[in-house]
Amino acid sequence: MRGIVTPDMFECIPEIDFNVGYRYFLGNMENYKQALLSTLKSTKAKLPILQSMLQSEEFEGLRTITQTLRRMCGNIGANVIAELSYQLEVTILNEHNTRLKDELGDYIGSLTEFSEHLEQLLKNMDISNTVKYEEEQVSFGNYDFTKTKESIKLSTNLLDRKII
Repeated sequence: MRGIVTPDMFECIPEIDFNVGYRYFLGNMENYKQALLSTLKSTKAKLPILQSMLQSEEFEGLRTITQTLRRMCGNIGANVIAELSYQLEVTILNEHNTRLKDELGDYIGSLTEFSEHLEQLLKNMDISNTVKYEEEQVSFGNYDFTKTKESIKLSTNLLDRKII
């Protein structure tokens, strides 16, 4: 079952349209999984910042955060969250500070729910095993075989026979 991802797995996350995200990544499921993982990490990192902005009513940098999340969510097919990000951007640009606090509170709630759903999806996909396997493959590729006993013996034999 490892590595097999089906559109049915995305039923736990209604915010994502699987076909949109899968098409954006040209059918490459590994890249799509990595984008989902990056989106989760970014969302979880930005949630405390957004909550502190809401409490302090200091909205410096909020537009940058919403633009980043809008693009990331649009790429993976989370058009609902991307649209919420866009609406918050419009409110920021129009300087409706009274509405901004309410919209930001709703936005944080939607992001929190989205990140919980996304985390569940990634657990269902068992992405941790895939990442560990890829890390093992990379480290194996970077191993210096010239320092092993067998390669030293082989190169000595080749030198003796004047092949090298």
